[in-house]
Amino acid sequence: MMPGFVASPTILNSQLAVITTQSNPQDFENLEQLFNEHKVGVVEPYIYPGVVEKVIQSYPDSIVQTANDEELFHLLQTKQINFAITAPKVLNYFAEQQNLSEPKIVTQFTDSPLVIGIRNDAENKAKIALLNDLFTDAKSSATNYSRPKKLLLTYIDIPRVAPFKALMSDVYNDLNIKVQMQATPSRRGVLLLNAGIVDGDIVRSQSNMRKFENIIVVEPSLGVINLVLLCRKALPCDRDNLYNPNNRIMSSIGDIEILNEFDIKAEIIHNEDLSHTLTMLKKGRVDYALYPALNNDITTFKKDFSVIVLRQMAINTVIHKKHAPLVDEISKAITARLPELTQRINNDSKD
Repeated sequence: MMPGFVASPTILNSQLAVITTQSNPQDFENLEQLFNEHKVGVVEPYIYPGVVEKVIQSYPDSIVQTANDEELFHLLQTKQINFAITAPKVLNYFAEQQNLSEPKIVTQFTDSPLVIGIRNDAENKAKIALLNDLFTDAKSSATNYSRPKKLLLTYIDIPRVAPFKALMSDVYNDLNIKVQMQATPSRRGVLLLNAGIVDGDIVRSQSNMRKFENIIVVEPSLGVINLVLLCRKALPCDRDNLYNPNNRIMSSIGDIEILNEFDIKAEIIHNEDLSHTLTMLKKGRVDYALYPALNNDITTFKKDFSVIVLRQMAINTVIHKKHAPLVDEISKAITARLPELTQRINNDSKD
């Protein structure tokens, strides 16, 4: 927070990425190369994470500052800048409004807390105190649970997610609850759920949920997922790739956390948009990737990549603890419909 300002509680975690146009073939090895060789747009009022701010200050001649994200989007589309650093969802919105292709994510940073900055004076300190009270109230569970008519559920947009979406739609329909489903990058989805901004997530690895105190893992398990290493076929592919510091491996934060006992030495390129990971691998933009795969997916992936299974994990649907009174009903409905899920997964694999 800038001097002279006070911060609100964290509203949510803001995703930040290096973005360019779909037609731009340029690439870079690290942030220093990016700023040294290209024109990079940033939004002047934003306070970027420390590692980005440091490089921005070191390369002032490469920086193009804009007043807002809309201006940044215009400069990117008109090729007045090569890359931009901002939230992907914001530029995707402008692309949709103008019927243009969504900008391309080159790399993503770790999510950062998003707060409201208010000038530090007596009047605004009172407003911050009010915001603190409101957030405290929002986090506390209601004494009397009111059964919802509709829930907002996130899901990771990866191959084979459709059978799980269909299952959970039927499960909640059995409970006379409508659901709205929203594709969300992996890390953002779980953070939104833990904050209570969304109500649940379609399917998640149990291992990734343990440290989130506001998330309930609903039994029974929906199956098993494999965490695999995908390699371009022209390259060697075994677990030793994880320990070579010269290798660059694309992965979500959650998948790296699951493999913490592997003591990975390779450079990790964080990316929470898992469909983008497969695209980058197929185009040769990265050589290796960690990826969650059902057993049926492994056969499909072997057509394009070499595949090494690193770990197997149980997967479940999850829900925010404010909906704890629904858990038993959800569990019973899942148990009754599990045979349908198996059939759907098999049918989906044949398509």
